[in-house]
Amino acid sequence: MGKTSSGRFVATLALMGWVGGLAVIGCEASPPSEGQPSPVADAGNAPTPCEEAFGEACGAACSDDTGCAAGLHCAAGICAADCIVASDCASSECSPQGRCVEGDTTPIDDSNIKVTPVETDPTDTDDPPECIEGQVEFVAVMPQVWLLLDMSGSMSELLDVSSRWDALGAVVVGDPANPTDRGVVGDFEDRVAFGAVFYTSGSGPAGCALDLESIALATNSYTAIRQRYNKVGPSGGTPTADAVAATVAVAATSDLTGGQKILVLATDGVPGDCSYRPGTPTLEVEKEVGKAFDKGIQTFAVSIATDTDASHMQRVANIGVGLPADAATPAPYYTAESQEALKLAFSTIIEDVPRSCVFSLNGKVEEENAGEGTVTLAGVELVYGDANGWILKQADEVELVGTACEQIQAGEEDLDITFPCEVFTPVPR
Repeated sequence: MGKTSSGRFVATLALMGWVGGLAVIGCEASPPSEGQPSPVADAGNAPTPCEEAFGEACGAACSDDTGCAAGLHCAAGICAADCIVASDCASSECSPQGRCVEGDTTPIDDSNIKVTPVETDPTDTDDPPECIEGQVEFVAVMPQVWLLLDMSGSMSELLDVSSRWDALGAVVVGDPANPTDRGVVGDFEDRVAFGAVFYTSGSGPAGCALDLESIALATNSYTAIRQRYNKVGPSGGTPTADAVAATVAVAATSDLTGGQKILVLATDGVPGDCSYRPGTPTLEVEKEVGKAFDKGIQTFAVSIATDTDASHMQRVANIGVGLPADAATPAPYYTAESQEALKLAFSTIIEDVPRSCVFSLNGKVEEENAGEGTVTLAGVELVYGDANGWILKQADEVELVGTACEQIQAGEEDLDITFPCEVFTPVPR
């Protein structure tokens, strides 16, 4: 095996969903260890941790794992969970099916990858990677979305026929009674990296204290967010300014994917405060959202029901995307008086996150050699350095610009990127 006569190595990636990977990971079920959640109810009426996290889905009849909701597996003919989070397992990890297993169990969907030609590296695996045909790979850089969700006591009040908290959960992670409903996080996790922060106020040494439950930003984070959401519930107050500040402090200093950073704030009440601040609670929220935008993080606002201060939330929406607080042409701001309206708000926000025009390579190219590469979109070769072509954003990233980027954002998926072996240095990942 080796170079072609042209000395180039070529890859074609069918970008349906913009994700990829080449791995097959297997595991076997192991019985729950001491201290782990029991998969079935104990004697009496007390719910098990499995029932608390998954409700009626825990204990449903099944013949194999596919008949169980996310987070559960089939054990002795019923859906069960040996663990809910990693800490439930003494010395191993909690798999997406709720088993305690050794090693990384995250499944990687490689159904949309097509690399041409398909060849393997015949060299010793201890040697540095060599430039061979079929080794160039690229994936779109994912946007990064933090969900900042109000967990205050008023979220227990009704929205339609269920509590606001239950309605929000059904929208974000899906109806727990319907295993096929994965909510907006499940629907979009193939092209968006999600993190989640649930905020309220609790009691501290000095009185009121900010209380956060969070799931770190990650790709394929649906299961982790769903499990944590189903273990917490409404209480306390609404310290929104402090919650925004705390979330932005993490988001501004981390960069998992290199993609656009977005904060989605969903709240059902007028903000309160848990720390001394010079301005009113609403003004302090607006200041923190402005600081977030200055750090490259856009904020989108969702009011759950109509108990919020509408003019304040509109100012938050404006400031969140860089407009004046009282912009003559305001930014989109969403008020949801029903679960369907809440679902539409979240779906619209996430759908409007542009598809990335930046593609990460599995190797590096020096800028002075970038022009030797070839980028083809929908069968048309793009011009390097052209306003409507492509550029080398950094040594391991190609960016489409102008009309080429517009095609990608409109859904075009036929993209080829090639570089000659003499200018491309593979990097193991």
